[in-house]
Amino acid sequence: MKAIGKEPSQEQMTSLLDHFQKGRVAEAEKLAISITQEFAEHPFGWKVLGSILDQTGRSSEALDANQRVVALSAADAEAHSNLGNTLKELGRLTEAEACFVRAIELRPTFAEAHYNLGNTLQELGRLEEAVVTLKQALALKPDFVLAHCNLGNLLKEQGKLEEAEALFRKALDLKPDFLAAYSNLGNTLQELGRLEEALATYGHAIFLKPDFVEVHYNSGLTLKQLGRLDEAVASYTRAIEIKPDYAEAHNNLGLIFQELGRLEEAQANLTQAIALNPRYANAHHNLGITLSEFRRHQEAGESYAKAIKLKPDFIEAKINLSVAIKKFRFSSSDSELYPILTDILTNETFSRPRDMANGILSLLKHDPLIEDILSEGNMVLSIEEAISKIESLDNIKLLHHLMRLCSLPDLQFERFFVNLRSILLRNLDKIQASPELVYFLSTLSLHCFTNEYVYVEFEEESRLVRKLESQIIRAIAKSQQPEAIEILCLACYRPLDQYEWVENIQSLDHLLEVRMRLIDEPRAEKLIARNIAVLGEVSNDVSCAVRAQYEENPYPRWVKAGIQLKPKSISEVCDETNLMLHSETIKNTTEPLILVAGCGTGQHSIDTASRFSGCKVTAVDLSLASLAFAQRKTDELLFRNVEYLQADILELGRLEKKFDIIESSGVLHHMEDPMVGWEILTSLLKPDGLMRIGLYSELARRHIVRIRKEIALLKTGTSTEEIRKFRQSIVSSKSEHHQSLFASSDFFSLSPLRDLLFHAQEHLFSVLKIQDSLDQLGLKFCGFEDMDINSKFKEFHGEDADALDLALWHQFEESSPDSFAAMYQFWCQKL
Repeated sequence: MKAIGKEPSQEQMTSLLDHFQKGRVAEAEKLAISITQEFAEHPFGWKVLGSILDQTGRSSEALDANQRVVALSAADAEAHSNLGNTLKELGRLTEAEACFVRAIELRPTFAEAHYNLGNTLQELGRLEEAVVTLKQALALKPDFVLAHCNLGNLLKEQGKLEEAEALFRKALDLKPDFLAAYSNLGNTLQELGRLEEALATYGHAIFLKPDFVEVHYNSGLTLKQLGRLDEAVASYTRAIEIKPDYAEAHNNLGLIFQELGRLEEAQANLTQAIALNPRYANAHHNLGITLSEFRRHQEAGESYAKAIKLKPDFIEAKINLSVAIKKFRFSSSDSELYPILTDILTNETFSRPRDMANGILSLLKHDPLIEDILSEGNMVLSIEEAISKIESLDNIKLLHHLMRLCSLPDLQFERFFVNLRSILLRNLDKIQASPELVYFLSTLSLHCFTNEYVYVEFEEESRLVRKLESQIIRAIAKSQQPEAIEILCLACYRPLDQYEWVENIQSLDHLLEVRMRLIDEPRAEKLIARNIAVLGEVSNDVSCAVRAQYEENPYPRWVKAGIQLKPKSISEVCDETNLMLHSETIKNTTEPLILVAGCGTGQHSIDTASRFSGCKVTAVDLSLASLAFAQRKTDELLFRNVEYLQADILELGRLEKKFDIIESSGVLHHMEDPMVGWEILTSLLKPDGLMRIGLYSELARRHIVRIRKEIALLKTGTSTEEIRKFRQSIVSSKSEHHQSLFASSDFFSLSPLRDLLFHAQEHLFSVLKIQDSLDQLGLKFCGFEDMDINSKFKEFHGEDADALDLALWHQFEESSPDSFAAMYQFWCQKL
């Protein structure tokens, strides 16, 4: 029977408190329950029971007990505070706050209630109020160790590191064995950059508690920052011994093994981190980096993609995926990747769509819809079928975005779009415009403009294009507006900016991208060309022929450049490319003057301007059309550190200034005498300056040499029609040296194709010829830039092989003659 209205005896209360204070939890709980049953209306038993239940993690049960105490003793500040703690544990923070506020109203000097309120406000994100409240707790109780520590954590979170440090040190003065304070102080010192002090502080914590796993982990972080990698390995290993499922420690240990070159161990630890936490985005990304080191690009790309799926804003993973996708081909469908790749293509500036195109197409080819469209013998024969295919393709926006940004380096896709374009032209008068058709024709017109109308055009199509041109002219003469699909269909065959009547067209006003890229931008370039500064005359016969080529076909036409997200110092660039300098002085240059000799349409100059911090770039080219394109894109991307000049390299002595870095890629071998041009560039380079050169490899271009001889024998000209006709003969050929061209993205756009096969002048080099040239010019070889090629060189000759020995590189290239298919790209230094 309950003893209503009575209270427990002094003996009962003393016994209960004795059990509770001495940690005899089971006995205390049993006695507290007994007291609450006997004295249900007395708060004492409920109060102790609530504390026991809280301490043993039974917050839901504690809530009832603590609510009973408050109901029975509404003026008990401690009861309100206890209820607040229980509500806080249950995540009911707003109710907890009200309880702590009430406790303080009842007892304004209640330091613990101020402390608990401060912690609750912190969890609610009201940090400034939390700081004020915790400071009040300390004002009331200056020796309140926990308040010193928690206020320190709060100030550390706000970046007030010196104040946080002082609070942690005060907590340790009050309680020298306070492990959490040691740990937090160490973390604060680490953020302050006082790494040795941080290590010493962690050491104190480990001395007090050898199995303090978080401190071992943070010691590993600090040791890595200090470059003491072997010791960092030991710290992370110890953390894992204490806590085998510590995914973060496995991840960080894997990163250190990466840095140490112990790639198998790195892979093992990163794989374990993922096994422990499959949603650990950073571990997936880091595993991708390790797999890339193994040149397992397929698996690396899959790891990066997984990281992005888990963490959509993971910019480093996006960058690495865009690099990896150049080097691998998908083996199955994965539509979840479509929005990721679309985002990289359209919203990010660090990738070139052309570089990603082969990888993306390999993914799309596994899409069931695309498989059906591209299947052998499944050519579109009727306009109804064409419209059906177009409507289906509307669901694959990734393909549309890729087509709008670059050429498609794939003959299967090309055949399909050539077929589709022809059917639409032949049936234009029968077509009903629909949003899907207009969108597709917009995409195809942009695509054909970007590939410079390289697609084969049959005689009937040429006749129908002439008819369409006349039809549009007649409509405009009658003050009528042609249909948008008529203009778009014509734009799939001809550049719109060549027509005078295009100024009067309103049909494209709602297709802003089409109007901008097909009409406004080309016309803007003609105006820009008038204001490009000219340095001397172009008088050399070969230079004039080369200039004429690039005036007709500025190379290459591009939409998006690959821009470095964060410019780097010369020192950082040298380190990341593993350049072996013969003098380190150049690394001290903070505002380098850079010359890009032969900048084309601006990709090179913009890449360089974004790569080097503090740089000023002078970019020259023979072609005004190319320079105008480059200037437009440079302005569009808001680069202010690039100056363009029309100039022949032979005239660059007129600049009357020296450069810290000179870059000339794919240019010298098109001069009448490459050594004359290279000597002029060398004269413009400062002592200890760096030069980056790109030259054609005789071995890698042996099939190109053979095809150029065929072109010469056939006396094929360089008009668009003649180039297209010859290209179609290559497409139809079964010869191996012809089919080898299909692997080059240059084959799928007109100006790159002309540059590849029809160039006015071309010299070829070997590694040994490069060595002779460097010796003649007084330049020292510093290394090839391509990291994959450097890795293959080490595999061929061994890790200890001298990567500066060009005789060894000659042996390597003879064993792998296609290694430098994309040119020799190397750095050298003037001493």
